[in-house]
Amino acid sequence: MIDVRTIGVAPAQWRYAIGYACMCAWAVVLLLSPAFGAPGAVHAMAASMLPGLVACLAGILGARRFPSVEGRTPFVAAATLLMAAGTFLCTYPPLAALAGARVGGLVLSGCFAIILIMSWFDTYAQLEPRAIIVLAGCAVSAAALLCWAILACPSDVASVLATLLPLLSLAVLPKADRGREQASAPFPGPAPATAPGPLDIMAAAVPLRTLVGLAITFFIVSSIGSLAPEFGLFSAVVSPVSLLVPLGVTAFFSASALLLHGRIDPSALYKVLLSAFAAGVFLLMLSVGISASLVFYANIVAQVLTWMVLALWAKKTPVKPHLVFAVGWIAECAGNTLGQTLAPLFAPRIEAFYAVAIMLILVAVGFAFSEGRVVLEIDFAEGEDDAKPQGGAAGPASAVAAGTATGATGTLLGTASGAAGATGAPLGTASGASLGAAPNANGANPAGPGRADADPVGAFAAAHDLSPREREVAALWLTGHGLKYIENALFISEATVKTHLRNIYRKCDTHNRAEIIALFEHESGRA
Repeated sequence: MIDVRTIGVAPAQWRYAIGYACMCAWAVVLLLSPAFGAPGAVHAMAASMLPGLVACLAGILGARRFPSVEGRTPFVAAATLLMAAGTFLCTYPPLAALAGARVGGLVLSGCFAIILIMSWFDTYAQLEPRAIIVLAGCAVSAAALLCWAILACPSDVASVLATLLPLLSLAVLPKADRGREQASAPFPGPAPATAPGPLDIMAAAVPLRTLVGLAITFFIVSSIGSLAPEFGLFSAVVSPVSLLVPLGVTAFFSASALLLHGRIDPSALYKVLLSAFAAGVFLLMLSVGISASLVFYANIVAQVLTWMVLALWAKKTPVKPHLVFAVGWIAECAGNTLGQTLAPLFAPRIEAFYAVAIMLILVAVGFAFSEGRVVLEIDFAEGEDDAKPQGGAAGPASAVAAGTATGATGTLLGTASGAAGATGAPLGTASGASLGAAPNANGANPAGPGRADADPVGAFAAAHDLSPREREVAALWLTGHGLKYIENALFISEATVKTHLRNIYRKCDTHNRAEIIALFEHESGRA
């Protein structure tokens, strides 16, 4: 949730905007400008993005053995050097004139660029939501300025400057924090007893509807770039006057971060804006035609919006941030590749492209509005205490609900360590004791002497027709655990947890945590 009182950006973090801007500028200069070859060439996009796709898949398939990308690690530094070497190979005129050297450089730089981008994504995902929005918004203007400076130079000088971009990005990347979780774990917090496989990671990382929306956005932007006529002096589109456009975009993102109300869910909001952006780019193409400036700025803004959506969403999943990016990159790669490949087929029948684009935009906007809610549910947010270990005291927010369950009844709500045993959920840190059978502080059964019901949560779930997964969520929610803990324990996203909670509240005819705890106590004979 965004704190409305502060931007949340520390002085040392402003350099993060430069680091990410270097990556955006590198991609635009290398793949979308005529400085080092035909802009938007199919082979250039495929040669760069498909190796990156392989790197992402390797990260997902080998999540537990993938080297650390959390900060400036030796692995990230080595990948950056290889990225710089590949960039020089495919951009320096005497070398780029050789077809094999150009394609080889694109493959090399594209593959290892993903590692540096993953590291930056992990860094951004650790920031407060408002800081993510502001810094990513500032990166738009910084990237446009870098592109203008590079494209205004002769091709040999531009090649050297493009090669320096990943090195500059690495230089401002924060050092690895040895105190953070081990990089071998694909998720933070309590681990499920059964290690999640690649399909589990992909399902929990980013919702399928979000991935479809990302793919559609990049299909539209990439198609428009492929249908664009040959540009003349491309550097003119990023002249000092035209830089007012990215400055306006930066101002918009900064203002949105400052003015958003605390109850607005930023990940949902910017997902809606991403779909609206695709529609806006399409409408601009219809009204003013395809221009170099439209292609240039559309690609930068699309990259930054996607970055915001994924970084904000990474806070809501049990998957490590760099794996969230990897899954999102697959959708981006699919959209770009399809756009570059199919758009030329539409060139003789541009009306067909318009029809397809409109249909896809409607699908993307529909997905954006149908998944999740832009406004946070207050009860869900108040019940969260991510830092509280299982078996620890409930946080201040959950204490409100727990207040209805403490006292003479001797209930263990908020302090039980055996919720998993009551539901069958395989929590790695759970003791496996039944919720109803766990003793209170005096060693007595809190359900009372002679009571045979050893599984009150099971009985409660059966009485209200809760599904097996809803039963698992209810057991943890009733024992004072927050959203983040449930995400990690059951390896599901925050949105999925909230969906289960809504269903539980509806089936139990309750509206908040306090009411459902009171109902549970009454039906289990604890009240």
